[in-house]
Amino acid sequence: MRSPNRFTNHEMLSPVDPTRPDFWYLTFYGEQYRKVFEPMRAQRSLRDELLLGVPVARNWTPPKYELSERGSWPDWMAFWVPLLSDKAVSALHDLIAPHCQFLPWIKEEAHAYTLLNITTEIPRQNWSCQKSSICGDTYIAADVIELHGVAVPDLFRLEGYRGKFFVSDALARRSFELSFKGAAFIDPAIPAMNLAFIPMRFGRKGTGFIRRKDDLGASAHAAGRT
Repeated sequence: MRSPNRFTNHEMLSPVDPTRPDFWYLTFYGEQYRKVFEPMRAQRSLRDELLLGVPVARNWTPPKYELSERGSWPDWMAFWVPLLSDKAVSALHDLIAPHCQFLPWIKEEAHAYTLLNITTEIPRQNWSCQKSSICGDTYIAADVIELHGVAVPDLFRLEGYRGKFFVSDALARRSFELSFKGAAFIDPAIPAMNLAFIPMRFGRKGTGFIRRKDDLGASAHAAGRT
């Protein structure tokens, strides 16, 4: 089995806006959107298959799925790994293609979705975090994540951490500008415990950014130190 693509290019990328991070982690937004379920998960789990960061075999076949009966169709459907509409895959293809394997899964009338098996991985020595929870050699949780000595890929995972996946600011901006619904892009400097207290008021656009200035918990903590 091939190893994940290790991303070690040392050319640093400058952010468009110095107040914006170079990369974001993605969480899913909107209870109003349709969701997918794995009816055979007890026998076969896509989470276990696709969170390893290695390409699957050419004869890989997707498992059965079930969809919630109501709701509008998002472009980023909530799942363990990125699950994108055909429209989103087409518009983001040049950014994501070098960093993932495309695995078509959901096929409904006028609606098709593809799993992205992320194969680009930042080596452990090139990322750090302030807080973490570790089981064996695997990070279960990691907080306030930073990259060191490596350029930011447009789509990537972190070696040894299965909790989140990450996108570049360029990819997040394009997704937002095209109003691809269902994704919230979170500044990796925001502690996970604070996120539950930050309102996501994205309105009809159905997508948006959560930046450090939105983190009232951090602001209050900083004010208490002054």
